[in-house]
Amino acid sequence: MKTFQIICCLIFCQFLFAQNDTTLISKPKLGLVSVDKLNVVYRGILNPISIAVPNAKSFTVSGLGVKEEDGKYYIAPGSGNEMFVTLEIILEDDSKVVEEHVFRIQSIQYPIVKINKMNCDSCYVNVTLANLKNAIISVHFEDFLFDYKFEVTRFVIKYPKKPAILVEGNTIDENTLKKIKKFKKGEIITIGAVKYKIHPDIPAFWPTPTPILLIITD
Repeated sequence: MKTFQIICCLIFCQFLFAQNDTTLISKPKLGLVSVDKLNVVYRGILNPISIAVPNAKSFTVSGLGVKEEDGKYYIAPGSGNEMFVTLEIILEDDSKVVEEHVFRIQSIQYPIVKINKMNCDSCYVNVTLANLKNAIISVHFEDFLFDYKFEVTRFVIKYPKKPAILVEGNTIDENTLKKIKKFKKGEIITIGAVKYKIHPDIPAFWPTPTPILLIITD
């Protein structure tokens, strides 16, 4: 009878170990899922991610907002403050490992417009006509962690009781400066309706920049 109980126990233990080839682990992780910037993804854009699982036979990627296009992976986060990417990894011995990678979600702030890298929040930037010659208009995203480049392609200069001046490109050229010289000093000039493009070209709803207000002092 004891021999029979021992045999049953061994068979039961083998059954348990045979069923335990899927493991949920926390660390160390076998797979690397990275957006290169502190595991932050932005709401409203497709965030490209890099995935590497060394010495794995295969793996699958899943998660709310995870997309695959032409073999590349992206995260398009929704609501909330964080999201999870799950890796199901098949190892060389055919066992399975399941990992969860956590990403913080942030919203993209409205960009601000700068002139010659200057801006003033809720106030005016004092400039001279000399400052405006070949002045560069740019957009800037506060606390944006990705190394994207934002190139201004068009902007509009507005002055009270004068027709708006549409400028192509990102520079106040000589022709535009001639028109500005006709403005009265001390009046407020608005530079807004700024259009810009992003490098690399990431599909997204990029917010409209906040205009900048100038006062010509001399």
